[in-house]
Amino acid sequence: MMCSNEKPKENHGATLCRDVDLFYQTLFEYNPDMVFFLDWEGIIAKANNITLENLKYTAEELVLQPVENFVPSYEIDKYKDALRQALSGSLANIDTAFVRSDGEILNIYLSMMPALNDGRVVGVFAIAQDVTEQRKIEKEYLETELKFRSIVEQALFGFFIIQDEKIIYTNAYFRELMAIDEPLDDKNLWELLHDDNKSKLKSMIDRLVAGREAMTQYLQLHDADGNKIDVEVHAMRLIYQNEWTIIGTVHDVTEQKRTEALNEFITYHDYLTGLPNRRAFDKKLEAELDERKDSNQQVAILYLDLDRFKYINDSLGHVLGDAFIKQVSIRIQQSLKAHQYIARMNAGDEFAILLLTPGDEQEAVEQSKQILKALQKPFVIDRYQLTITTSIGISIFPTDAEDAETMMMHAHTALHDAKESGKNTFRFYSSAMHPAAYDTLVLENDLRNAINLDQLELFFQPKVNSDRNEIVGVEALIRWNHPERGLLLPGVFIPLAEETGLITEIEKWVEFTACKQNKAWQDAGLRAIPISVNLTADRILGSDMVQNIRQVLKETKLNPSYLEIEFTESTLLKSEHGVIAILDELRSLGVRISLDDFGTGYSSLSYLNRFRGRIDTLKLDRSFISELSFADEAESNFITKVIIELAQHLKMSVVAEGVETEEQLQVLKDYNCETIQGFLYSKPIPAEDFAVLLEKGK
Repeated sequence: MMCSNEKPKENHGATLCRDVDLFYQTLFEYNPDMVFFLDWEGIIAKANNITLENLKYTAEELVLQPVENFVPSYEIDKYKDALRQALSGSLANIDTAFVRSDGEILNIYLSMMPALNDGRVVGVFAIAQDVTEQRKIEKEYLETELKFRSIVEQALFGFFIIQDEKIIYTNAYFRELMAIDEPLDDKNLWELLHDDNKSKLKSMIDRLVAGREAMTQYLQLHDADGNKIDVEVHAMRLIYQNEWTIIGTVHDVTEQKRTEALNEFITYHDYLTGLPNRRAFDKKLEAELDERKDSNQQVAILYLDLDRFKYINDSLGHVLGDAFIKQVSIRIQQSLKAHQYIARMNAGDEFAILLLTPGDEQEAVEQSKQILKALQKPFVIDRYQLTITTSIGISIFPTDAEDAETMMMHAHTALHDAKESGKNTFRFYSSAMHPAAYDTLVLENDLRNAINLDQLELFFQPKVNSDRNEIVGVEALIRWNHPERGLLLPGVFIPLAEETGLITEIEKWVEFTACKQNKAWQDAGLRAIPISVNLTADRILGSDMVQNIRQVLKETKLNPSYLEIEFTESTLLKSEHGVIAILDELRSLGVRISLDDFGTGYSSLSYLNRFRGRIDTLKLDRSFISELSFADEAESNFITKVIIELAQHLKMSVVAEGVETEEQLQVLKDYNCETIQGFLYSKPIPAEDFAVLLEKGK
């Protein structure tokens, strides 16, 4: 009810009217919602500050404007119906929307009440509540519920709801996983679990009920047919239907567990023998030493290296060599007592044994003798009867070392001493052992890290056309920048690399680095010349060699015609047919082939004819060059001349390496050998110095 404009007859009535006006004015101005007054035409006559703030209009922009100016077009008809209803004297409530000055739409719950004066409707009071956030939450909740229901009903994982330890719901996938059709209840919830998993689930439920919001647990169920199923359970606590409820998902991880177990086996076991590998041995050794460091209980390492296995492997091939290693590993295992730990330490012929119970010197002697005795009986591989011996190095904790790394190093040192003592024996580590054994061990350990520490470097020696005095090729020669020993030549470490199996990794590095350097010279504008790299027999015959060369050429973008592969005569003895196939593949790539050190006695001139068309260059061994002289009766002159003439007849170019004197050069020129390599022209030099030489063209 509103006070009239009629002057009151009594002071009490006037006061009451003023109080009522103040009351309505306060409700209007301080209302937390938007409040405004509309006249009969729907024009805004007055609006409170909240209205202005929420809609981001000034009073001048809002007042005296029809409300429909601030209502989206799709809501205007609904608004007008509500306005007519209020003007007719009834309360109207609608869900609608207002448009702010910045264009943003606000969801509004609008209440419109008739404003009466003397019982006559003179306008409309409107209260607009901003429910934008509320509607957003409701919409998200509805969408979430719909999505949740859709996901759960069609999910490819199990879903369950538990109340009071009773399963009140499971989805179809869960029941399919468990191979059951009937609904589940609290009884067969526990029946689904193995005994050792019941306590896990009980603990999980108790912790969730006690306040933990979410948990993950791995359990093992068994289905209705008794099959074991590994599952990953994610569960959380919430209020559902006014009760504390646990909901969760169940993922079948049986295959994942099997894969993890397989990966674990592969990571820590040797693929050939099934024995633990070096990684597993190192881990086991660390754990055993940690366990004994306070008690000083002894632990012994027996480090074995089969004597002359490389010759058996090279002679019979890798297939029979692998079969031999498997039989040897079985024989060694059979000679060990229970609780001793054996591992194959590399892809070759090294084994390590951890003696634990006991691990003293007496036990080490006894076990070593048993191993040596076990290997005395010949092995039958295919149609071959083979014998093998082994050398054993022994170190004992804590007498010889107090940590795993030092213990392994000392066992290796003792192994080298056993090798030097004639093989087929064992030696205990002693600080007084021959220094060379320790020196070799240290050098081997350093070599294993040389590539990663960027200590290897290529030097380059030019091949020169003696008639034109022009560089026509270059050979890449490896050096090792040892941090303590200085620049080491290949003769110091390459044999060690071959013995330890590091040679393949080193030669791959040489292949890539040489091609990369040659391409860099070409990109710098220097004359393009072929670069040659030396590869061992094992590398040439390696299964990935051709593919690796192809990848190197692709990565470095070097034209294949500027790469030359050098191999020695001894490679031909490994597998003539295998070498021919490899050479054909390399030549199909466009790579040049060079036969190095020809005439060293491994081969004969007949090999040249058999490899006609497959070898581009023949390199005369320096042993022929060093004896060259002008004396007609010199035997080396005649042999050298014959080889040169035969090679040229077979369309091979000839390179004489190791040329150091003018006399040697002149004899070679007389024999029409034009390409010269040796100190007479240049010793091997670093890349930057060779670039200067190549730029000069000489």
